[in-house]
Parts: sequence; structure tokens; C-alpha cells
Amino acid sequence: MQSVSDFLQLRSLVNTGPYQISVTVSGLVGSGLTLNLNSGLSSLTINTNGVYQFSSTLVSGQDFNVTITNLPVLPAQTCTVNGGTGVVGFGNINSIIVNCDPLRYSLGGTITGLDGIGFTLINSYDGSTLAVAVAAGTFAFTQTYEAGTPYNVTVSVQPNHPVQDCLITNGSNTFAAMDVTTISINCTSTAYPIEITAVGIGSGTLTLSNNGSETLPIATDGLHRFPTNLPPSSTYNVQIVSSPPGHQCVLSSTSGTIAGTVSILANCFSVLAYTPRNGGILLPTESLRLVFSAEVNTGSCAGSAGTLDTTLSLAINFTLATTNFANDTLIVSPAPTDSWLSGHRTLNLNCQTNFGAHPLSTSISLLYMIPSNLRYVADVGGNDGNDGLTPGTPKRNLQSAIDSFGACPTNDCAVLVSQGSYDPAAVSDRIQLVSGISLFGSYEPGFATWRPEDKDSTIFMDTVPASCALATATNPCASIAADVSVTSPVVISGFQIESGSSAPFMAGVFLDSTANVRLIDNVIKAGTSTSGSAGVFSTNSNPYLVLNRIEGGTCTTNSCHSIGVLMSSGVLIAPVIFGNVILGGNAPGILTGATSAGIRYSGTFGIDVTNIRQNIITSLGLQNNDPGATTISVAFDIGTPAASSTGILVGNQFNHGAAYGSYGIRLQGATNIQIGSTTQGNVINGSANARFENIGINILNSNNIVRRNFINLGTTDRSNAFNTTAGIVFTSGLNNTSIIENNTITGGSATDPTNFSTAQLIGISATAFGPGSSISRNHIRLGTANGGGTSVVTGISISTSGAMLVSNNWIQNGTSNRNARGINLYQITSAMRVFHNTVSSGPDTPGNDAAIYLSGFSNSLLIENNIFYLNSDVAGNACIYNVNGTSGATRYNVFHNCTNLVFQTALNYTDICAGGVPGSLACVTPLGLAANYGNNLNLNPNLVSLIGVYSYIPTAASSCLITRSTNTIMADSYNGLGTRPGVDGGVSLGAIEYNLPCTP
Repeated sequence: MQSVSDFLQLRSLVNTGPYQISVTVSGLVGSGLTLNLNSGLSSLTINTNGVYQFSSTLVSGQDFNVTITNLPVLPAQTCTVNGGTGVVGFGNINSIIVNCDPLRYSLGGTITGLDGIGFTLINSYDGSTLAVAVAAGTFAFTQTYEAGTPYNVTVSVQPNHPVQDCLITNGSNTFAAMDVTTISINCTSTAYPIEITAVGIGSGTLTLSNNGSETLPIATDGLHRFPTNLPPSSTYNVQIVSSPPGHQCVLSSTSGTIAGTVSILANCFSVLAYTPRNGGILLPTESLRLVFSAEVNTGSCAGSAGTLDTTLSLAINFTLATTNFANDTLIVSPAPTDSWLSGHRTLNLNCQTNFGAHPLSTSISLLYMIPSNLRYVADVGGNDGNDGLTPGTPKRNLQSAIDSFGACPTNDCAVLVSQGSYDPAAVSDRIQLVSGISLFGSYEPGFATWRPEDKDSTIFMDTVPASCALATATNPCASIAADVSVTSPVVISGFQIESGSSAPFMAGVFLDSTANVRLIDNVIKAGTSTSGSAGVFSTNSNPYLVLNRIEGGTCTTNSCHSIGVLMSSGVLIAPVIFGNVILGGNAPGILTGATSAGIRYSGTFGIDVTNIRQNIITSLGLQNNDPGATTISVAFDIGTPAASSTGILVGNQFNHGAAYGSYGIRLQGATNIQIGSTTQGNVINGSANARFENIGINILNSNNIVRRNFINLGTTDRSNAFNTTAGIVFTSGLNNTSIIENNTITGGSATDPTNFSTAQLIGISATAFGPGSSISRNHIRLGTANGGGTSVVTGISISTSGAMLVSNNWIQNGTSNRNARGINLYQITSAMRVFHNTVSSGPDTPGNDAAIYLSGFSNSLLIENNIFYLNSDVAGNACIYNVNGTSGATRYNVFHNCTNLVFQTALNYTDICAGGVPGSLACVTPLGLAANYGNNLNLNPNLVSLIGVYSYIPTAASSCLITRSTNTIMADSYNGLGTRPGVDGGVSLGAIEYNLPCTP
């Protein structure tokens, strides 16, 4: 009997069943046959032939054991069980037969190692088939045969997920007068699936990607698999492309090396809705309604804690309700004789699903203000002559209601505003916030219900005040303003805020020297300006922006900037910007100097970007189809000097629009900002048809860390003029340490339709990197670059840098009508290390391809342990193209599909000579001494795929000279840190460390 520990590749039992156990009964004449499953778990009484299911079900990894309890009588018969013991795999067990015919016999055997699904056998004698889902144990066909009948059992369908190779022994013979139980099947895995167990998806679709290419949409909870299984020693990198609306999803792991089936938990258990909205007002006796994305129970949130207390400290009531499906809603209420304690309160949710006890995917803190003092404001029926103390006596204007408090010493006063339109300049030039007095809009008439999602309390500047003609860049015209006097929390929620048209400088909300204004769940529009507009303009303040839609307004003149969120400061600030949709503004018809930016920071000191997360930040497209256009579209922009800027920018989506220059993220000065972390990056989507530049991440003069970002390149298209599309660009790393690692860069194009000027498509461009810098483990797959004579497509381009490391990169270079270079190195005067990369040159017009192109460097460059592939092996192309120098070492590299292995100093080196040294003129002229230029190989690496949707993973057909080299020069590989040399004791050349069988 097999045990669970014998079950190969045992995986999480979540979503692995339950499965039915079925029995086929044959040859039964009598009655009263009784079968038993697992010593009494379930039983069957059978009186006729047929297929029967036990009422009890089992899950993967559980034993099954079917036995006969009572033999049939009238007449008495002897029956046998074949295929009745084993371990449940991943499917219903339909391979058990009970045979009661003394003249017929069953056909079966044993199986071990079955871990996949879909495994099917066939008996070619009669064409009968059998689907087997026994992980380890016995099986039998459901037909019976007479003695003397031949049988020939073969595999009809091999298992998948994981891909397995099942070998049969004793599969053919002739029946003697007994059951056949000697067929033996052993299954071994050759490729493994990446399995995703999703929990907490209430609606919508979670989309994941693996290795930047294959995607997996998931719309339901349960077990899901990427379509492609991966061979051992290959790597995976699973990222979230998009989450279902309203959900926050996290993965239990994201990357690693394939050693078996990869099981990842995608936890999307989230709070989909809060009533009242998070960050809003909770009246003293009001219930809090939480709608979850999975079923909960009354004790699901019992572990929550915080300062949301009640006046009498009586037990809080939890009741269940239904919103989208049964028991998805939890209602939290004070006891009937109790009330919430007034003040600004927090509740840190610690909730679990009803089934599986999965926690919330992310930490959630609810912030509510329980007011001690209220004012009411209404469009219909409101009058500033009223006292505003009751719903029946509302004031008309917000400023009048704020002023009526005089002050709020308890810091928990609130103005409730019903649906309608309110002029911010009705009382004074704008609504001036006062410390401790919050504003809550979108109440239904009568103030019985707060509906901030409607945003039908509109603060709209009908007429721009005359004073706004004097607005400046540091004191803009604004609908709402707060200054240094706001020293206690002020919440603004449930409004549509829109400034008017027009002023020199315009803002929806202006924050000056305060860190206490919380803008939550509003729509904020900047209005129209002649010089600059911003949805939110903050100076020397810490903005708190959560779940807003913020728009940058409209510019009407040259050199005007239209920005969603504009910040400046003379001290370090740390804004909280979470879950917003932020859009730069537009500048219709403006050609010169107009800018659309989602977020921009400029100041004499820095910004900490750590709490800028889960936003969708978009800069709009601007005028770019005129030869004189100089417009800029940049989603996230840090200006100069901002030298003390710091923090890790992760978890955002940046979309940059078409313009003369288009940028996803731009750092203009020296900062310490990291773009992406070791576990999570950002998604950056480029636009179509920029003119001069279209760059995902542009770092002008700084040394930074850029990790785990997913960059979808845009396009440039410019006639008779230079243009560049690139994923990551460092214009100067200041000769300090910069790190670019684990990024995925795909697509893009750069075009001069006239084929006159240079068009460049570059994955990563680096200049002036210091000796401690590295470009490692990036995945680059590029599109096309077509233009004039120096046009180029290149995966990695580096110039004038120190003894840095370029290692473990996958580069599938794109195509060009001029020059295609997998790696392009220029003016390298140091011992730069180019180690363990797998690089294709990319195809272009014949005669200008190189996997690595070297121009103007010293003789200290080290090129070792790489795999170089030439897409087009024609005259003029070479795997290594060296224009005017010599390298310090060119050792242990693999050259494939290149007649010209190396071009150097006007000679083509076409042969691998003694000691593995490239040579010219039939080895008369070697490239150098064997110590520095030896052990190179000219052979097909037999990777999974070098073209199409490529996979640079070795296979069993790869030479052991490639996968078990002795040149150990680094411990890391594309597979991850510390993965070389691996279990086989040798290092694999190229980016992947491969430790499986190879070809001697």
C-alpha cells in the first residue's frame, strides 16, 4: 500500500480534488456483491454488471484501497479486484475492475511517478483505452479477456502538467489462465508546469505573465496553469500584469529555478467596498459595511485592532449579509445602546476567508472620523443665514459652514455637503481649510445617505476671481487651499473639484506648508491656465492622496506645464499617494515647450517615493506632428536638484503619451531613488509615435538601482531626423555604482521613413557607469529600427564606463535595415567584464550584424562564458565585431551560426584552432595566446529556441562542453543568486545554469 510520502512531486492539496473512485464490475451473475473503500469509508452493494461510484471522494495524495467484503451468492461466485490500491493523482480513478467471470481475465499492472494529467493507455489488440490517474499503485483496464488472447499495451497520451515520459515494461504478451498484473509503468518528468492557486477573486480577471512573454488570465478561484511546461534548470519569473477591478493581488513567490512543479498562491482576497468609504466619516451610531471578494463568517475579522472604540466599551456586533454572493459582506456595528467614540479613528483589518482561512492579500487600515460637531450644507434649501446645525437648516456655502465653527479644538468637526454645485469663490476667493474641520461631499438630499462614489457635490469655479490674475507659480489660483495653520487632520472626500478658466497658474487644490490634509476619493481637475496648471499643487507639504482621480487641466500657451500632481519643497517630503488615477493635462494645438506630466517633483531638497504605490499614472499625448514641436509627455518626473530624493518606487503603472519627447519615468538629477525592488517593480507602457525620444526609464545624471520593471516599449517615427526608442537610459551614471537587473523590456520601434537619418532602438543604454556597476539578468526582446546609415537596434549599449559587470542577460535582438548589434560597447577603457550572456545579433540588411560590437576600447575588456548567435551568417557579419582594438580575454565563448567568429583589425577569424583559439588564414594567425583566447567553441548550443518566442535554456541535446565548463568566474546566473556551478560541478556557458543530462 502506498502512503502519501510516496507520492512524487506532492503539491499543495488545495484545489486537487475531490475525485471520484469508480469500479467496473464484470461477469457478475449472482447478487449481494459488496465492495468497501478504505476500511469502511464507503461501501457499495452490487447485483449487476456496470460502472459504480463510491459516495465518498478523495483528494490528490490520499490512498485508496478497494476490497471485497461479501462475495455474490445465488449462485456463489469468486471475484477478484485488479487496480484497487494506490495513491490518488490528479483525476478521477476509473482504472479498477472487479471480475467475477472464471473464464475471463483482467489486464493491469503497477505505476509509479505519475504526476501529470491526461495520461492514457491503449491496448492495440482491441483498441480499448484507459485514462490513468493513479499517482503510484495499481491499475487495470475495464475489459476482460479469454486465455490465449494477445495484448499490447502502449502509451496513447503522455502526461502533461508536468510533461512526463512514461515507460512501459512487460506491456505485451498473451493471456494465460490468470489475471495480468505484471505490466510496469514508470513516469519521469521532463518539463514542469507553473501552477497558480487563486483565492479571493470575486469578479473580473487576474492576468499574470511568465518571463515577460506567456500570459495566463484567471477569472475564478482554484488551480490554473501556464500553458507551457518548463524543463528543469530553466527559470521562471511570474508577475502580475493586471488585477481584477477593486482587488489587490499578491503572489506567494515570483521567480526561481525549475526543479519540479512550481506552485504559487495568488491571493486576491480583498475588501471590494467600504460603507462608509475608507478615509471618510462614520457617524456615532452608523454601521460599517465591508464587502469582501470571498465568503467570510462573523469571526473572520476578530483579529482586527486599532482605535475604533465605543463610548461604553460594549461588545461590537458582527453580522453577515449578501452583496454580490452569499456571505461576502460583514456588518460591524456598536451595540444598540452604545456608539463609536469620537475622533480620528483607525481599524487595522485582520480578516480571513471562510474557507481556507486565507488572510487579506495586503494590510488594510481603515481611517474614519467620528465627528463631535457637525454642520450641514445644501445647494437646494441652503442659506448662509441658517445655523447649519441640522439637516433642516443647512447653510449654502462651504466656507460659511467652516467659518461658523470659529475653531474646532477637538479636531473632529465635519461639514456634510449634499449633492449640488458650490462655488469656491462665493464667500472669499477660495475655500480656505481650517485645522480639524473636514469636508464630506455627495450626501443624498436629507443627509440620510453618504454616497462619495457619486461625487455629485461639485466644487466648481464658475467665475475666476479677479485676484487670480496675479496668480504665480508659488501661489496659484485654486478652488481649495490649506496653509501652515492646518496642524490637525482635515479630510476632504466625495467631491468633484474643478477650477475655472483661466489664470496664469491654476490648481484644483493648493497645499502650502501642511502635512495634515487628506484627499480621499475625489475627482480633482486643475482648470485652464496660460503658464501652468496642476490638479494638486503642493509646496513644502506632504500630500496624502488616496483613491482619487486627479487631472492636470489644460494649457493654452507655449512653455506651459499641465501636471496631475505637482510637488516642490525645500525640505525632505514623504507623500502618501496610493491607489489613484493620475493624469497629466493637455495642451491642444501647442507646439513649443508644452509638458504633460502625471507626477512631477522639483525642489531644492528631496522626496521619499516609498509610499507612492498602486497608482495608474498617465501623461497625455501632445502635439507632435509638426517639425517644430518640442512637447514633452512624462508620466513620473523628478526635476533638479532634488539630490536627497530617496525611497523605492514600486507597484505602479506608468503610461506615457505621444509627444516630441515621451518618458515613463524621468530622473533629471542625482538621486538615491530605486525604481523597483528585489521582489516587485513597475509596469511602464510606451506610446505610439513620439518624435525625438520614447524612453521607458530615463535617468539623466545619477547612479541608481533599477529592478524588476516590465517595460513595453513605444515607438518613434520622425522623417529626416534623429530619433530613439529605448527601455532604460542612463545618460550619465556619474562613474558611480548603478545596478540594472531583472528587468523585462519588449517590443518597440524607431523609424525614419525617408531612410535618411539615424533611428535607434535600444533595450538598455548606459554611459559613465562606475566599476561597481552591473547590468545583469535582464530579459530583452526588441522590435525594429529602420532609418539612415547609422540606424541600429541593440539590446545593451554601453559607452565610456568602468570595470563594470555585464552578465546573465537574455538578449533576443530585433531587426534593422542598417545595423543589428546584440551588445554594443563604445570607448571602454577598463577591464569591463562581459560574462555569461546569451545574445542573438538580430537580423538586418546583410553585412552589419554582430552579437557583440566593439568600438574604440583598450585591450583589457574580458569576454567570457557567453553564447553568441548570428541570425544571418553572411559576409560582413561576425559574432564578435571588433572595429579598432583588442580584448583582454575572449575565452570559453560559444559561437553559433557565424562563419566569421571574430572580426578584428581587418581580419576575419573563421576557425577554432588549437586550444580553442579563434584563428585566421587557416590558423596561421591566431587571435591571441590560449591563456586569454582559448577554450572557445564553434557549435550549435541546441537551446530550446533561438528564434520566434525564444527560450535560451539548454536541453539534453546541448553539448556537455557548454553545460559543464570548468571556467568558474561567478556564482550567479539568470536562474538567480548563488546558482553556479550547480549540482553537476561545472558551470553552464551563457545565461542559464543547466544541471541536467547533456550530450558528451
